[in-house]
Amino acid sequence: MRLLRLFRRFRPHVLDVEAVSLTDCGLVRKENQDAFLMRTRDRLFCVADGMGGGDGGALASQWTCGALDEVARPNRRGDLRERMEIAQESLKMVNRKIREYAHMRDYRQMGTTVAFLVFDPHNDRRAAVCHAGDSRVYRFRGGKLTLLTKDHTIGGELSRIAVDRVGDRAMKLGSRANPLSHVLTRAIGPERELKLEWRKIDVRPGDAYLLCSDGVHDMLSDEQIAQMLGESGTPDTLVLRLDDAIRAAGACDNYTMVYVKVGGGE
Repeated sequence: MRLLRLFRRFRPHVLDVEAVSLTDCGLVRKENQDAFLMRTRDRLFCVADGMGGGDGGALASQWTCGALDEVARPNRRGDLRERMEIAQESLKMVNRKIREYAHMRDYRQMGTTVAFLVFDPHNDRRAAVCHAGDSRVYRFRGGKLTLLTKDHTIGGELSRIAVDRVGDRAMKLGSRANPLSHVLTRAIGPERELKLEWRKIDVRPGDAYLLCSDGVHDMLSDEQIAQMLGESGTPDTLVLRLDDAIRAAGACDNYTMVYVKVGGGE
């Protein structure tokens, strides 16, 4: 099942924002356990990649996006700090919900990654990124692609160690070829204590943000993503080009992306 959604030129704020999302089961998997949230009006965007037996992974990702949707309730339009606090508490609640459901169903493992982008409702030039797991948030600015998140995986952790302490052993263990490299070190659901990573960022006219599950960045290199995001075209055209490239590369997993384009100010 494929789903492409487009919301264009909604202008309640100073900066224009266009957002496009696409999710796909891929060419190998039979079930799509990814989910996404795209609230252009309220400037909330999320991608979640579920894991677990039975219906566990799909429910975990859906519950996570649903919990973050609460951040945009009419009586919850505070500043960025308040939105971050609400999101933090909402994700703690869904972490408990996932654990309780997994225990009831006797699932050995149930959980989801999360990559969340939220704008300050009073200042379009400020935003925050929250993540756990290996779903990512990229920023494309001035022709340069920057990864705003860190993969919470064994491979990601070892690669960061290798940067500080260059060693063949760390590099080999952290390489994508190693099956352990994709094992998550953080996620929503598996652990009693939820560990999220937050980062505040500045936003500029012309910025583009890509939130995606690992089904995207496992198939495409950062260089390929940067090249396609730098090409001319509307946001929906760019997302469909990424989609074509992922499928051409094999689309071995579910893949989901939310592309957010920031326009000029008045």
